[in-house]
Amino acid sequence: MVTRSVLIIEDEESISLSFQHVLKQSVDYNYTVTAVGSAEEALQAIERSGMFDIVLLDIFLPGENGIDFLKKLRSMDTETVVICISGTQDYRIVHDVFKLGADDFISKVELSNHYVLEKAIFAGLEKREYQRRLLQLEIQAQRMEAITTIIRTIHHELNNPLAILRLASSKLGTPGSLSDEELRNYCTQVQENIDRMADVLKRLPMFHEELFNTELRGLKVYALPREHTASEKQPPQ
Repeated sequence: MVTRSVLIIEDEESISLSFQHVLKQSVDYNYTVTAVGSAEEALQAIERSGMFDIVLLDIFLPGENGIDFLKKLRSMDTETVVICISGTQDYRIVHDVFKLGADDFISKVELSNHYVLEKAIFAGLEKREYQRRLLQLEIQAQRMEAITTIIRTIHHELNNPLAILRLASSKLGTPGSLSDEELRNYCTQVQENIDRMADVLKRLPMFHEELFNTELRGLKVYALPREHTASEKQPPQ
């Protein structure tokens, strides 16, 4: 069974205990529960244990209120599922908590049915899993785009010297048609372009530079890294 950590921030002990009872009855997750009565205690719990998977947050708390705590939490972490709980259904409060990044809002009246809390937790966890999978797909798509761009770059880097080699080969393949000077020039071209291709192949293992062409609206351009000179390789004094 998958284990999920839950932080309950509720100053009414009876309500906090009812949440804990619902979580203990779960057949889908094994919840490890930490219960505190204020935002200040919640921050201390996070400092001790790290971020929690789920936070059940009462809006009206002694000291710092739940909305201010939510602002702080979201400035530190966006992955935690946050379910805000309140005795009021004031639309302004509901609007504010969702704007600040809450995953759900439940009135305490609704919590008389314990399935409401379970459903909110399941929905929040599924939402996070969907977001993670979507991110993985986006990363895979970016990698495929990068590979395609790299292949095109290598094609460009090798195609030009190959074209020159083909031309030189066709000229050198006709005996007696070239003067000594032309022969020397074509031989020089052959050597230069062999060296150029060898240099490209040598630099391929270091193929990692990603440049952005601002003139092309941020288009990603992958370039073969140039070799560093001896002075560039030396560490700064």
